[in-house]
This record gives sequence, C-alpha cells and structure tokens, in this order.
Amino acid sequence: SRRELTEEQQWMQYNWPGYHNGVSLGGGFVVEDWMFYKHTNAVDPANLQLAQDTPFDNLAWSESILASKDLQSAYATVDCHVNNFYSNADLDEFANFGINAARVVVGYWVFDDPGLYPDDVWVHPPSRSGPYGAYGVNPDGFITPGTGRLTDLIIRLWNRNIKVLLDMHALPGCSSPHQSYAGVHCEPGAPNTWNGQAHDGISGGHKVNRANDGKTWTDVARKIAIERVVPWIKYVNSLAEGAIIGYELVNEPDIASNDATVEEVRALTVDLGQEVLECMGSPDTVWVGISTAAKNYPSGAVATDYKTRYNGYRNAYVSDIHHYFFWAGCIDYGAKTTSLDCVCTANLPGSKHQFEDADWVAWMKSGVFDQGWRFYVGEWSAGSGPAHKCQGGVPTADQSKRMWRAQKWGYMNQYLHYRGKADGGSSFVGDFYWNGRMGYNWNPDPGVCAGPSSATHYADFTSWDWSLLRLIKLGLAEPLSQMGWTPDAIAGKKGE
Repeated sequence: SRRELTEEQQWMQYNWPGYHNGVSLGGGFVVEDWMFYKHTNAVDPANLQLAQDTPFDNLAWSESILASKDLQSAYATVDCHVNNFYSNADLDEFANFGINAARVVVGYWVFDDPGLYPDDVWVHPPSRSGPYGAYGVNPDGFITPGTGRLTDLIIRLWNRNIKVLLDMHALPGCSSPHQSYAGVHCEPGAPNTWNGQAHDGISGGHKVNRANDGKTWTDVARKIAIERVVPWIKYVNSLAEGAIIGYELVNEPDIASNDATVEEVRALTVDLGQEVLECMGSPDTVWVGISTAAKNYPSGAVATDYKTRYNGYRNAYVSDIHHYFFWAGCIDYGAKTTSLDCVCTANLPGSKHQFEDADWVAWMKSGVFDQGWRFYVGEWSAGSGPAHKCQGGVPTADQSKRMWRAQKWGYMNQYLHYRGKADGGSSFVGDFYWNGRMGYNWNPDPGVCAGPSSATHYADFTSWDWSLLRLIKLGLAEPLSQMGWTPDAIAGKKGE
C-alpha cells in the first residue's frame, strides 16, 4: 500500500514544489560492464563478476548465462537480478533521503513479444506457465523477463511516493556504437537502429533470427514503442495513478557518431514522440523525454525544431541534458586543479561560467528554456576522472562530497533561475544522479542473490562514487533539509 511522504519528501514538496529530486536506476534491467568490475580473480561473467576493463553488455550476459546454466537456472538468475538489484531497503533509503523521482533504465527486450512479429523466430519463446512463464529468449538472443518484474518495481517506487521517468536505454539493433548501455557492443554503420534491415543482424557480426520481411530496426523500435510500451504505461498508471510521468524514447542516440542522419534521429525522437502522445490519449499526464548526442542532430538543431516543426509540443517535450565532470570541464590544466566555483555555476545564466558545457549552451542560446520549454539533468555524477588520475585512479571521500554538493547547489539554482517561466512553474524540473548503486559486490546467482551497496570494502573500486546509495551511507551526500538549502537561504550556502 502507498505510504505517507517521508519527512524529507514533505520538506522537498514544501520548499521546492515541482522539483524532481531524482536518481537514475541503471544496472538492473540494462547491464553495463563498468558497474560490475572486480579487482579479484573471482571472474564469473554469468554471475556478473567481471574482470577490470572487460567489454561486456546485456547480450553477452544472456549468452554467458545460457552457455553455463540450464534454461530455468538462467531465468532464475535474471529474475534474482531484476527483482533484487534495487531492494526494498534501497528504495526506503532513497525515500528517506528525499528522492521523489527515479529515471528507470530499461532495454527494448523487456517489451519484446512473439506477437509483435509472428514470423520472427524466438530462441526460447515464453512458456506462459510456471514461475518463469513470462521469460523467454528473443530473436536477438536477449533473455527477457517480460514486463511483470518492471511493473513490480514501478509499484514499489509508487508506494514510496517516487515517480518514474521510463528511460529506453537500449533500442533494437543498437542505437549507439561501442557502448555497453546499448545492450550490445556494436560498430558504427548498418545494420543498426538507424540503418538496415533487421534480418541482417547487428553491425559487428551479431546474428539474429528476424524474418526476411523487409522490416528495418527502426520499424521494430517504433512498433515496440507504440504497441507495447505505450499500452503498458497506460496500464500501470491505471493501477497506480501518476506512477509514470515521462517516457524518454532513446538514451543518447548515436552518441559521438555521425552514422544516423538528421531525419533518422528525428524519426525515433521528436517524430515518434508525436505518435506516442497521440496513442497515450491523455498527453498531459505523461511527457516525452528528448535526449541528444548524435553529431548530425545536436541540441541546437533540436531546439530550432522545437520552435518551428514542433511548436505545439512545448508542454509535452522535456529535454534531457547529461552533465558530467568525469571527462572534462572546469579544469585548470596548468595548475592541475578543478574549480569548484565553476562546478557550482556551470551553465547558470548570468554567471561567469555560463558557457562551460557547449551542448547545454546551445540549448541556452536558442532561448527555448526562457520560453518555457522544460528540461532536466538526466545523468550526473560526483566522479572526476582527471582528479582520479592524480591519486591512483580512485576518488577520495572529501573530493566526492565537494563534487556532489557543488553540482547539486547548481541544479537547485537552475530551478530558481527558470522559476515561473513554464506556465507558472520552473523550466528546470530536476536532476537524476547517475547511478543509484554499483554492482561491485553483487551476485545474482539464485543460490546467493545478494550484495547490497556497501559502505565498506569499496575504496579500491574506481567508480565507487557513482553510487548514490554509497554516498548517502557515507554521509557524503546529505538531505537538503539538513544543509538548510531553502530557496531563500541557498545563495548563502555556496561556500559551505
């Protein structure tokens, strides 16, 4: 049953109305290799015990499980993972911290179904009976749990007053090359999400069992969105009103690549968004998240399209900006230091660092946020790669605390700057820390099925500060109420 708001959630609602104080829940329904690296000799890919810097992805995990376990044990392993990687205790921790929104990361295979394309051959179709009756292995080789386990997670979040932004991280055919988050490490070029027929497989030599019927991977992605995802969202929201508030159609499309044309990226973002909203029936209840990353369709071009082609969607399209200092930004390379003043005020209009992030700048210069088009930071982290290189490759506690606090201060001030510009609310709707947890000590083997985010035995894990749960447990991330960050007081808190 649904609980009362936690004290911190109440405080957020009163002091920062409409702010999505969020976290991204990655690693559960989409496995990313770097989250599960170990520094020991206990390497077991089927149970997500991965050697450092080993390329791995959700398809490789499916293949590893199926090669080493019988089918029911394989399904049980995935079932443990999707049910328990984020435990009830973890979700309680988030709610007590004041989290009121979660960007839930999924892959298309969760929604795939034999009924979509009856001529496609499933490796193992769902049996529709027994404890794993919804499970199957789709024509592309992915073990899918079906949507039931995802529904369970959404309801668990809703019970804790945490709203959900559904993020389609991995699309059919591979939407970004050389990225584990795409579900499979693929090469640029056809066949992939943007180009080529599905029966030809996935670039990089990945074979599939799709019928030779002329359909493209783009066709498959669109069909899953319209015929599977949208009806499921409507169903979940009929069970739990307002549980799902947004649907991000594709994460970081064609990142750092020029494989997809403008028209091809439009087809699965702003154009598909129109169809999704029409099929949703009540477009005011669920907004469409628009992510950018493709070289041929950068943020400035999307902003121009907002004001011309899609002018009627100002209240329906919400832009996702990913803002990291892990690779670059706010660095004095001569002094080998990071400017925390810059981190605080990066891209804050009117500050001396307002043009720090070029992708964000293009949005700002277009004027769309001032015109009431809304946006959020869908991913950010306390991690600072350049600093780590100077200290044995790992973060320090003090550094992580300062980087978390500086960025969070900046996001709250973004909300204040754009307050009143979006039909009385702020154009900046919130932030989602990446990530909820890491999998450094996680083991999904059904005989173990354990490994909570740890506040001990983590210090040699290079990405430990990407776990919000760990930052909370260590006291490095603090509830905003404890820091006294009200709208009236936050300006004076910058130096703390």
